[in-house]
Amino acid sequence: MGENKLEIVVGAAVLLIAGIFFYLLLLENDTFPEDGGYELVAEFNSAQGVSVGTDVKLAGIAVGSVTDMAINPETYKADVKLIISSNLDIPVDSFLAVSSEGLLGGNFIEILPGIDFEYFQPGEKVVQTQSSVDFMSVMAGFANSQN
Repeated sequence: MGENKLEIVVGAAVLLIAGIFFYLLLLENDTFPEDGGYELVAEFNSAQGVSVGTDVKLAGIAVGSVTDMAINPETYKADVKLIISSNLDIPVDSFLAVSSEGLLGGNFIEILPGIDFEYFQPGEKVVQTQSSVDFMSVMAGFANSQN
């Protein structure tokens, strides 16, 4: 009979911890309303790991999110629409990169700000971008180089 009580307590603790993680996940997933910012379009060779709702971060702080994605039929690149907080001006020589939060974390778009005194205007296209690193391709290349 004592084993059943222990199983119930352990099960309840697991459910409580799972609930806390779920709550924290909901708090972390901030999206910016379209009327609270301005739109930019970033052109990536590959948007792998990015989806609608993906965070846009500057210095580790969420300052926007991805609102739409499409293939550009002229360049065959991914056009990713971003909404950026209206109180943030981004220099035109800034760089956008798809970054990872770690081995098990998701991806986000990181703004690496430039130093220009001219800023992107709403709707402009950012072409200085870097796609995410495909770790499987890196590992395959490493394995091939060892042969």
